[in-house]
Amino acid sequence: MDEKKRQVWRFVIQTAISILTAIATALGVTSCMAGV
Repeated sequence: MDEKKRQVWRFVIQTAISILTAIATALGVTSCMAGV
């Protein structure tokens, strides 16, 4: 695998993790609000 492809995959994975984290945080906050 060449270097450029590896950098692209790293970027894609980091972006996906950031999005999932944001969604999880939003859901968690919503759950806490609903719980209160």
